[in-house]
Amino acid sequence: GVRSALPALLFRESDETVALHLSLAVSNAALFDYPRRWPGLLDDLAAVASGESATPGPAAVTGGKATSRPIPPNQVPRVRAVRTLRYCLRACRNRRVVVKGPGPRGTMANLGDLRGLVARAVAERAEVSRAAAGCLGRLGEGTLSNAAVAVEGCQQLEQWRTQSRLAVGYVRCLAELLPMAADAIGGADDGGEKLRAAAVALLGHLVRICGHGGVRSYPPPNAPAGVDAEEYARMADKLYRASVNCLAAAVRSAPELVAGEVAAALPLVVEPLMTLPPASLHALPAKRLAASTSFARACLVEPLYDARQAGRVDRKNALLALVSGRGRGALAPSPPSPDPAVESARATLTALLAAGTVETLAECIVGKLLRLTADEVEEWDADPEGRYECDLHVDRGGGGLAELGDGPRQCGCALLQVLVRREPDRVASSLLELTRRVAGGGMLDREACYRALELCHGTMVLGGNRRLDFGEWHSSELAPMLAADLAADTSPVEDRAMQARAVQVVDAYSTSLGEAEFGGAFRSVARLMGAPDLVTALCAARATGHMALMHVRGTDDPPQLASVREHSVFALGLAFDLARRVEGEECLRVTLMAVSSLVEANGVALEPVVRAIAEQLPGLWERAGDSVPIHGCLLSVLQHLIMKMGYSTVENTHVQTVLFPLLDYCTDITQVNRAETLLEDGLRLWLVTLVSSRVSTMGQSLTSMLPRLEQIVRSGLEPQLSLKVLQTNAKLLGPQVVESLAPVLANLLAKLVDPVVRSSSVTSSSPGGGGGDNDEMDDGSGRQAPDAERQDRADRGKETIQGAAAALHFAAFVMRLSPDLGRRIAFPAVAEIARSLPGERFPAPLLEPAFDALGRMLWIEPVCLAELFPNGAADDDGDRKIAAVVGRWIEVSTSVSVLTMMSARAQKITFIEQKGAALSLCAAVFRSPRVARAAGTQVHGYARRVLEAETRSEVDLDSLVEAACSVTRRVVGDGPLGD
Repeated sequence: GVRSALPALLFRESDETVALHLSLAVSNAALFDYPRRWPGLLDDLAAVASGESATPGPAAVTGGKATSRPIPPNQVPRVRAVRTLRYCLRACRNRRVVVKGPGPRGTMANLGDLRGLVARAVAERAEVSRAAAGCLGRLGEGTLSNAAVAVEGCQQLEQWRTQSRLAVGYVRCLAELLPMAADAIGGADDGGEKLRAAAVALLGHLVRICGHGGVRSYPPPNAPAGVDAEEYARMADKLYRASVNCLAAAVRSAPELVAGEVAAALPLVVEPLMTLPPASLHALPAKRLAASTSFARACLVEPLYDARQAGRVDRKNALLALVSGRGRGALAPSPPSPDPAVESARATLTALLAAGTVETLAECIVGKLLRLTADEVEEWDADPEGRYECDLHVDRGGGGLAELGDGPRQCGCALLQVLVRREPDRVASSLLELTRRVAGGGMLDREACYRALELCHGTMVLGGNRRLDFGEWHSSELAPMLAADLAADTSPVEDRAMQARAVQVVDAYSTSLGEAEFGGAFRSVARLMGAPDLVTALCAARATGHMALMHVRGTDDPPQLASVREHSVFALGLAFDLARRVEGEECLRVTLMAVSSLVEANGVALEPVVRAIAEQLPGLWERAGDSVPIHGCLLSVLQHLIMKMGYSTVENTHVQTVLFPLLDYCTDITQVNRAETLLEDGLRLWLVTLVSSRVSTMGQSLTSMLPRLEQIVRSGLEPQLSLKVLQTNAKLLGPQVVESLAPVLANLLAKLVDPVVRSSSVTSSSPGGGGGDNDEMDDGSGRQAPDAERQDRADRGKETIQGAAAALHFAAFVMRLSPDLGRRIAFPAVAEIARSLPGERFPAPLLEPAFDALGRMLWIEPVCLAELFPNGAADDDGDRKIAAVVGRWIEVSTSVSVLTMMSARAQKITFIEQKGAALSLCAAVFRSPRVARAAGTQVHGYARRVLEAETRSEVDLDSLVEAACSVTRRVVGDGPLGD
């Protein structure tokens, strides 16, 4: 079948692109079929790669990378076999367990339910690991034989090329296989010990490959005879990166196996940083530096290599061990390891972090990797927007680790963060001392030190140990820098770079400023949005946006927020001026986000200048073109303006010249990719516009948008928002808005609730069938796990719940709006949901909207509950279901959260909902003898409790109307009140 045909097609295919897809197809088959249905897959691929199994290759090869030199066609199957083997190993290693569907009452399965599932998953993973580990010996032999030829050369150039590519491929396979081999080593039997010895020996060989003179140095000092020096350097770099990445993967997944090699491997990646001059360090290939950084960071964060963490809990698969019933060993304190290899690794890390060494390392990172280079200084004036954008993605997280990028500065940031996390006191004092030393020196050295302090601000000021007095630093050094007026044409670039860095430092540490200091700092930063130097102005725009929102906390107005509002008009003027100065899309986005943040922080305080703000929007709209980010920023600015200032903004003529064209642009689903990029944000702005509109002044404009809304509803796109927009239009403009779409809406609501209905009616709770073919297993090791696929499944489940909730909310609304429309549009979907309510798998988040819709349905047709659950010919199963639904309804209605109990308004709204439920249930009891017989006692008791609560609370109609409708009446103005 397919399994037998795929390899033959793979090895004979002449087009490299098609061959790549065939390799991926084989790996997908391995994910489900190895080892049970395709036990010989890995061995067969390894045999082809080693040349043991003669396989015909293509007559000629086309496509492939432009930098790849040709190899003999008869050797192509070997290279493809190694590549496919790596893909298959990765697929098997990254298998995950997926629980299909929720447990009882919409919750996840409990611990008892998970034990059997996880135990089976663990057994299957062990089976896969044992089967895959059988390839370790053959992969090791291939690595050694081919790597020797790759680094030393041979007589025939084509043979050298083939074996070099095979060597890199074999090492990459080992990076995928070693974590599974570590799982397979397990106990102390002879097979496990032999496997351990083989893995340790292979890791030692990888370290020796990295230490070979032709691989360790870049560029290599000498190329083998007959090999082009540039081609040899490219191959040696790939082999180095593959080996170092393999060692890093081993540290993350099996630190005890590679511990004995840390003493030899760590200096290989750290010494270049400490010995090479900055120019040589920046000349290294970016991926090479990233691989070295990855290994060093893995060693520094590995708890097993930290003597201070000996005896702490084992973090690897502890939860997995608990739920699989393997005992509590994984959660118990582990005794100090007597393993000499582990002790050697700990000693190496201790020496690296010893007094004197760690300070030198931190200084090298700051001076060589964080310092601006000559090319960057030149770019500052030649392309200021490009210079700014290059630094945008450097993570300044407080205590977290930055994402490892490919550039020298990203690598330096990642290393510095892990160092300060491992040795906070020593590294922090080293950075402060270094900053003091260079205070009187060159500005670029100071800028690098400030960047380092900005990066480590969490360690410096957060937590119980404040290592830096930022208030004193700000007043003595930073404030004078921010106050300086630097001309773009006469001031040195170094001074302007220092000022831009000072802006970002103030932004990072601004939470440490006192109430009196914050206002001055905010004005100084905002003032620099008008700086002649464009990089400084953009940094100031970004910082202004952050600082404006920093102290927005619900209804509280702290003094810092008052300072922001005091200087916001001034800041907004500079921000709009800056928007006219910049040309790039990203820089304009940053500027508009500052505007949006200032509007959000001020709210109605900006009402006197709303016209001035609105006058700036048409010009920005004309510049937006087809830019998704710029349209998104304009959406954000308008949304905040309208939310904060209501109908006065919507009715502004300048706002309208942008608002309605922008809504039309963002909701035009006939344009390619428009629905995926801007429709959701456009619908949110549309909804905010509706809520803040008055029919007397905006009725015609809102009516003109209805054809577009009908188009979106018919397409079924973004139903959770499009239905809200339709609902608000119907409140403002009347039932005719909904009536024309009745058949479409009935089908849409039924479609949205159908997945919930089907999942709730499933009686089997098994998360997967068969012999594990639908399970995916995660071994918790490595960086290659398919997180995107797992997130995609979670997002689909979330969208299903959100869509069903939107359908139920709209169904309840349309039944309130018109009983006739409710029968035509809402009854079919609500009836299906109601029939699913007795099931234990009904999602908990949908219970409240489901019972709200069912209550409206009963108010219109009180006999429908008995019709939904008819009795069988020989039993009263329908009566039992009625009693179960009513019991759950009362349970949900009487369950009040802590937040509700803390809010008087929320308590009144809850009472309205409880009384509505009681009235609907009473109507069903009065009109149906079956409902009275099955649930009359429950309904009577519930209604009595509601009446007693009403008597005790002494609520009056006016207070209930105020609680339920005051917001609508205040914002909408002349709109109807509904209930």
